[in-house]
Amino acid sequence: MMFKKLGATLLFLTFPALLIAQVKIRKGYAELTESPASGKKMEKISLFFDDDLRKDEAVIVKHQSSLSNYKLLIYLSSLNKQFEIDLPSTNDFQIYPIPLTLKNKALQFGYFEDGTSAFGRFIKLRYDTPSKKIKVIGYDSGYRALPTEHIDKSYNLLTGIYVVKRTYYKADGQTKTQSFTGKNDHFKNMVFIDNLDLEMFNNLDDVGSKYE
Repeated sequence: MMFKKLGATLLFLTFPALLIAQVKIRKGYAELTESPASGKKMEKISLFFDDDLRKDEAVIVKHQSSLSNYKLLIYLSSLNKQFEIDLPSTNDFQIYPIPLTLKNKALQFGYFEDGTSAFGRFIKLRYDTPSKKIKVIGYDSGYRALPTEHIDKSYNLLTGIYVVKRTYYKADGQTKTQSFTGKNDHFKNMVFIDNLDLEMFNNLDDVGSKYE
């Protein structure tokens, strides 16, 4: 009887540890604790991202000696695997990550690039149970085209529908917005974090470019 109680106690003590999957930060990198874009606190996120009962983790890390070298790390407990995504700059500009957010089991990460256009990318990820992969389900971007004009684009990779909005800022403080909607099925349900590199980012940037 005593051994049964002891075994149950040990199981109880180790159970929480079994429920948490932890990312491993490689040498030379450190967890980013403050957003260089806004100064807001950056935090590691524990989430039920895949389809098991153990929590997964996601965090943004920065190389400790490189000026602008950031990665998104995601550890999936069901696959016992860690994924690493580089946050690249199109023009080799310095980048400024923003805090991770989680909504409806979709994880969003994003960053701004240095430069006069204040270009920003914002990517939504969700675990896809049938393929057992992390899928890109949304891609948003925005930039200042002119001092008085801003362009925002939202691309839903689950439906293939994208929306481009052009906002004009007038001298009297008023704004005017034009909206264009289109469809691009080329990347629909086809982009996973395994192929989310600079080339893919540039391809996604080109979706709806005829309205920009």
